[in-house]
Amino acid sequence: MLRVGFAKRALQQRKRYLTELNEVLYHRYACQEREKIDFDTFKVMIEETGLGGHQEGPLRQVFDHIDKDSNGVIDKEEFLAWWPSVVQSYKASSSPMAGYDILVEDGGVSPDEKQKAALRKFQRLHNNLVKFSKQSSSTPQQQGFLSNLFGGKSKSETKSSNLSDIKGLYVCGGVGCGKSFLMDLFYDKVPIKKKRRVHFNSFMLDIHLRIHEIKKTDISADAIKTAADQISSEVDLLCFDEFQITDIGDAMIVRRLFSAMYENGLVMVATSNRKPEELYEGGLNRHIFIPFIKLLKDKCTTHTMESSTDYRKEGVPIEGAVFMTPLSMSSTKKLESTIEKLTGGETLKPASVRVFGRDVPVRGAAKGVASFTFDDLCTKPMSTADFGAIAKEFHTIALSGIPAMTITERTEARRFIYLIDELYENKCNIICTASVLPDGLFSGSGLEGLTGVDLEAADALGVRNADAMSMFTGSDEVFAFGRAVSRLNEMQTREYLLTPHSKLGVPASVKAWVDELEA
Repeated sequence: MLRVGFAKRALQQRKRYLTELNEVLYHRYACQEREKIDFDTFKVMIEETGLGGHQEGPLRQVFDHIDKDSNGVIDKEEFLAWWPSVVQSYKASSSPMAGYDILVEDGGVSPDEKQKAALRKFQRLHNNLVKFSKQSSSTPQQQGFLSNLFGGKSKSETKSSNLSDIKGLYVCGGVGCGKSFLMDLFYDKVPIKKKRRVHFNSFMLDIHLRIHEIKKTDISADAIKTAADQISSEVDLLCFDEFQITDIGDAMIVRRLFSAMYENGLVMVATSNRKPEELYEGGLNRHIFIPFIKLLKDKCTTHTMESSTDYRKEGVPIEGAVFMTPLSMSSTKKLESTIEKLTGGETLKPASVRVFGRDVPVRGAAKGVASFTFDDLCTKPMSTADFGAIAKEFHTIALSGIPAMTITERTEARRFIYLIDELYENKCNIICTASVLPDGLFSGSGLEGLTGVDLEAADALGVRNADAMSMFTGSDEVFAFGRAVSRLNEMQTREYLLTPHSKLGVPASVKAWVDELEA
């Protein structure tokens, strides 16, 4: 009885201790004036405590779930009823399927049968990698899924042959259906220590830079094989977001690159808007690329994720706040006024961003805001690396003079799409003047060169004006267009605007501006 009583008292003391810790956490974030946690503070808390903070829609669902009396704030009783259970249950879950179920139960995710069907594929791969992990005595890498929800001997001799036998996963489907969300959930739970999750464009940029450096050292070296060996020594699992091939330079090297990495025992997971057999459709010298498609299908299970829901469209755009149309003196003055609010009236001054040893000029910058014209970024030879560096350096990009693009501006359109990709990946806001809203940015004349695949893609993307497709020569670009429009629509929502930037968080000036817009 004495031992039972002692144990009971110890448990009671521990419970009181944990409650005190939770109360300390609550008071750390609760507004001092009202002793409540509002939604913006809730997002900061979720991110700073390691549970995440990137996807605004699911975070809002969680907040509303906790806010039982629907008064727009979380009080201490509501917080203490929720926080311990969600932290404990999520940490206790050890698989993608279990993590998904917990998020659904806690109100952070809406149940979706199409997502669960894809998740079963991820779960199967997870189980296979768990077996490999146990055999090789790997330890799980603690990354924190909610941080994404809510960035000697040869390799073949040192890796277990079991890893080479594991088939990866290639998940394809329309924009905004949850592919990346599921891959992030898988990535967090998979017990592989050496893993990397990266946007495919960024990965290929890294490969081209490696090849360049290898050739500088030894002109006769097999640079592609050497780059593949370098990657294989760094990771066992590669997870690609937005797998696509639109550049002939990428198309010409991926087969040799991935063949070498697979030989070294690498497992690949990828999300894409395209089925494997549709990659680089209509591209120059595609016959050289075709063997890669067979390799991809041999090494990865393909799952097509059918969904009629684009979750990026769930937020409601703040009309006229981000896309200021049409191009006029009025919209220019409105953009200047917004810049003034975001910088506290500080004068924009010329600046630059260092990218691989060279300076990329910035027309004007102050307080984390950078100003460019469309011509500055899209009519000059700018690269994905340039856009990525800009997106990381500033929390808001002010872009003036975006035109409606036709077939004669195909190159500018591609650069613009790459720019939007990098801004979105880094959760960098954009405010701009444009001739039209996103849905009308890309247009062509006539149906010359359109294939059946192009028209199917247009239908899948909900684009009813097929003329808009004629400016793109390859079907991969059609999907890139659809992705850009989807992202631009999401980037106009309150949820996106208040999503923490990859490096700079949510500045007070941005929060004040958004609050003013909704006042």
